[in-house]
This record gives sequence, C-alpha cells and structure tokens, in this order.
Amino acid sequence: MESLFDSIGVFLGSVFGLAQGGFDGVNQVMGLLIAVLAALLMPAWSRLWATALGAALVHVAIGVIRPMLDGGALVLPDLLTLTFWMGVLALFLGYAIVIAVFFFIKSLFTGGLGRRRHHHAH
Repeated sequence: MESLFDSIGVFLGSVFGLAQGGFDGVNQVMGLLIAVLAALLMPAWSRLWATALGAALVHVAIGVIRPMLDGGALVLPDLLTLTFWMGVLALFLGYAIVIAVFFFIKSLFTGGLGRRRHHHAH
C-alpha cells in the first residue's frame, strides 16, 4: 500500500512540474495575450478545457508562423516526438490555470460566474 502512495505522489509531482513548466511558457507577453483573449471569449466554466486546448494550439501555431514573418523559413515542429507532445501538454495545463484565473476575474465583473440566465416569456 505504501508503494501505491509513493507512486501517486511521484505522479502528482510530475503533473505539478509539467503544469509549472506550462505556466512558465504562458507567463510571457504572447501567452498572457492569448489567455486574456481566450478568457474573454470563453462562455462558461464548462468550456475551460476546450478553451485551454485551443489556446495551446494557437501558441504552437504562432511559434511556427512567427519566424516566417521575420523572413525565416517554415519549420514545422517535430510532431512525432514525445518532447513536443509533453510541451503541448504543459502549455495546455498552464493555459488552463491562467485562463481560469482570468475567467474568474471576468465573472466578478460580469456577474454569475459564467452561468447563462434563461428568461422565459410568460
């Protein structure tokens, strides 16, 4: 049983380390702008995971396109490596955290914490 708890602890430590790495990637000007726009466009808490995934993919796409805008060649990321996908997962977790914080702040100003209000005509 102790081995199970040790394994769970190692797993959770790895996930938190990955989230920290993703948060570091998001905590730059480009990442913060993407997160703010994503939080503003996110309609409800139930869309957090999809919004974070979209933000991570936009981050990767900008990373591919930006060098071309500076006159460089198109260099696609190595999609077949575990390193690339771990980086995307780290960005996803980082964006999930930052977008959740921004969406919470947004909901304080707009009220309702992202709940839709249904008005019925009588």
